[in-house]
Amino acid sequence: MDPHALAPRRIVFFGDSRADWWTVPQMEGVQCVARGVPGASSSYLLQRFSALVAPLRPDMVVVQLGVNDLADLMLGSRDTAQVMTTTRRAIEAVVVKARELGAQVVLTTIFPLAHGPLPDAAVQRAIAEVNRELLGLRMVGVAVLDSAAVLAGPDGYVRDAYADDELHLSAAGYAALNAALVPLLRDYRQG
Repeated sequence: MDPHALAPRRIVFFGDSRADWWTVPQMEGVQCVARGVPGASSSYLLQRFSALVAPLRPDMVVVQLGVNDLADLMLGSRDTAQVMTTTRRAIEAVVVKARELGAQVVLTTIFPLAHGPLPDAAVQRAIAEVNRELLGLRMVGVAVLDSAAVLAGPDGYVRDAYADDELHLSAAGYAALNAALVPLLRDYRQG
């Protein structure tokens, strides 16, 4: 029997604070590691991928990043289309880097905003538009988990029960994501 087949699978949750705070699922035979950098932009995370993820030799990478770039649009001094393009390209490049490591990828779309004093309709629209493009990244070795389908209410904002603040999820929000994510992870382990 191949001794590597007995080794636990390693899944790295990579991205910004949303990945860092993720209450990773507990699964037999799987080691889940959160590697997030709170406040980091997608470009910064792309630059840091090799240092933060590659040494862990993951079998799978769960990617959640991009909100910090788009939340900066609230300042109104940046070109929305350029920010969206730069964000999407950086996310795509992270997916490519993970695949180059031989890892399977689960790309989670950018979590929508939640209600509160911070949410900005333009930022919410930018998140939705980038997410539509990210859904098109499904391919061999890359699954896409539509976070809005799990977290958002009919108005497109994260449901109150799933929100810790306007940008971050509560434990219940991560539990809901894990309920949608674990079947993808199990399919990967069996595949």
